[in-house]
Amino acid sequence: MKKIFTSALLSLSMIGIVMGQKQDFQLTLNGQPPSSEAKVFVRYFVGQKLKIDSVSLNSSNVAYKGQIDEPTQVILFYSKDGTSFFHRKGGPMQRLTFYVDPLEANTEIVIKDPFESSIVKGGQLQAAYRKYQDYLHSYEQQLIAQQSKRADLYQDKNRNEEALKQVSTEIEKIEELRVHAQRKFIVENPDNYFSLLALQEVARYGSDVSQIEPLFLKLSVNLRKTTTGEKLEGEILLAKKLGIGQPAPDFGQLTPDGRLLKLSDFKGKYVLLDFWASWCGPCRAENPHLVEIYKQFKGPDFEILGISLDKPGKKDNWTKAIEQDGLKWPQVSDLNGWQNNAAQLYGIQAIPQNYLISPGGKIVGINLKGEQLADKLRELTR
Repeated sequence: MKKIFTSALLSLSMIGIVMGQKQDFQLTLNGQPPSSEAKVFVRYFVGQKLKIDSVSLNSSNVAYKGQIDEPTQVILFYSKDGTSFFHRKGGPMQRLTFYVDPLEANTEIVIKDPFESSIVKGGQLQAAYRKYQDYLHSYEQQLIAQQSKRADLYQDKNRNEEALKQVSTEIEKIEELRVHAQRKFIVENPDNYFSLLALQEVARYGSDVSQIEPLFLKLSVNLRKTTTGEKLEGEILLAKKLGIGQPAPDFGQLTPDGRLLKLSDFKGKYVLLDFWASWCGPCRAENPHLVEIYKQFKGPDFEILGISLDKPGKKDNWTKAIEQDGLKWPQVSDLNGWQNNAAQLYGIQAIPQNYLISPGGKIVGINLKGEQLADKLRELTR
């Protein structure tokens, strides 16, 4: 097994040579599915652009071809009757997750029933991923079930806010356990490419940089020198500048009615910078908690400033979400998606995410949620 991962690293160390150049890859799906109407929906990212395609399983051997420029996660969603996962009703669709490598272009999927038990025959990268996937399997299954439940509750016209809150709390607990498992995997597998990706994921969700940097330094030199490793190192350096006690970068953006509003306009108050978007399901699920926090603490000593990562041309989506979710606090955006200027200043890689700023403009909290946020505000404003 150790030979496999060492060889994979030799392959991955060459990724920098082809980064930015599109490479062909092919998925071959073998085996007859239970239904002739069945489809699989192929979902992956090229850079920051989401790619979604479908493949009809109308024969025992079908192929899908695409292009990537780096090791890429691919998710196949199985639809027995061909219905798109965009119009899914009921339980979660069966899915199969794996990785494709630009340097090992062919991946074979042997279809099994149930679909999620299908066999993936890929290269060395897939072998490394399988070890990581097996390590986190129980947490992933729990998250899929709870996230599906949350999505159904959120879409219900007669939304049960208490049930939604309970599911969100359960998801947070599972995510905490998953992060703990990821940290352990990183320490035990410093040469596995997915230790690097695990650390990148953990870092994106607001973990203290003082805990992230030591884990980064435990990774092998080969991993740290990959394009992804160098990017993560840059994010760690930025996070150091945005740590507890550091000055919060000022910025200004427009409110929905076109008024310029700056962070510095709130000097003298505690300000929670809430990074979110109308299209972000977890953000919308978190909003009821923020509404309760606002009711408890709004006053001369506390304010929330929402920064939306909604995209160009989506102002109506943004303002509609503000109204639907009852967000009474100030809201701003430059409607530039992930390239939002404030998000760039604060190194935002995932949402929802927040920073708590002191009356003197210093960062005093990062990614505080639920009771943790309430406890911090009680401590600071009493």
